[in-house]
Amino acid sequence: MSGLKAGLSVGLAVGLVAGLGFGLLNGLNALMAIPWGMFVLARAWLALRGKLPRDLMAFLADAHQRGVLRQVGAVYQFRHIELQRRLANR
Repeated sequence: MSGLKAGLSVGLAVGLVAGLGFGLLNGLNALMAIPWGMFVLARAWLALRGKLPRDLMAFLADAHQRGVLRQVGAVYQFRHIELQRRLANR
């Protein structure tokens, strides 16, 4: 009877790990199929690496209020050409 329990336990563990892995990969694949998903993943990755503020929209709103950015529709643009050039060179 102990062989059956061990086999059941191993089978359940393998099935659980495989199911979770497949589910995560399938979810990421679906998320990458849409532009919003790509934006969310890129924003999260850059925020985790310290290359982007964690609350990007609050940062952009603050920069807009301070006059560094202008908003044209849904797009933010830097007002100062020197800042645009400096960031473009990076």
